[in-house]
Amino acid sequence: MKNILAVFLLMCVSLLMAQTSDQKKILEDSNSFMSLLKNKNYDGIMDLTHPALFDKVNKQDLINAFKSMLEGDEEFKMDIADINPAAFKVSEVYNTKEKGKYAFVTYPMNMKMSFLKEKFDDEKKKMMTNMMELQGMKSKFVDDSTLELSKESMIIAVNDKSTGNIWKYINYDEANPLFISIVSAEVMKTAKEYYADFLIKQKENAN
Repeated sequence: MKNILAVFLLMCVSLLMAQTSDQKKILEDSNSFMSLLKNKNYDGIMDLTHPALFDKVNKQDLINAFKSMLEGDEEFKMDIADINPAAFKVSEVYNTKEKGKYAFVTYPMNMKMSFLKEKFDDEKKKMMTNMMELQGMKSKFVDDSTLELSKESMIIAVNDKSTGNIWKYINYDEANPLFISIVSAEVMKTAKEYYADFLIKQKENAN
C-alpha cells in the first residue's frame, strides 16, 4: 500500500513539474511575442505563430499586413501599448485526444489607432466606437483622428504534431474562418468555455 501511494505521489509531482515547465515557457513566449510586436520584429512573430496559418495565408503577405498596421499605410497606423508581464495569465495545460497539448493565455491588449488622412465628427465617432464594440473592443476618441482601443484578449498555445511538438501560438477569434479551420473542435470548445468564464470573472471583479 505504501509503495502504491509513493508511486502515485511521484506521478502527481512529475505531472505538476511538467505543467509548471510548460506554463513558464508559454508565459515567456507570450511576453516575447508582445516585445517582438512592439519592436516590429516580424520574422520573430512568424517564428512563434502556429505553422498551419501559413498553409492558409502566405507568410510574406502576413508580414506585409503587420507592417501596414504597425508602420502605417495611407489610411491609419496602430501603436501597441506596453503590457505588464504580470498581466499575462496562463491556464492549466490540457492534453488532447491525439496526445498533443494546449493552453490559454489571457492578457489586456491596449492600442492606439491613428487615422492619417481623416478627422471624425461626433456622428462618425459614434459609428466607429459602435463598430469596435461589436468586435468586443472598448474604444474612445482622444481627439478627432485618434482612437484608443482595449480588449481582454486570449492566445491559444498548441504543442502537437502540427507544430513539430513545440509551443506555437494563434490568436483566439472564433469569428475568424482561418482560426476555425486551424483549431480542432476539441480545442475550440474548451477555448470558448474558458474565454467566457474569464470574461465573467473580469466583469465580476470590476463590480
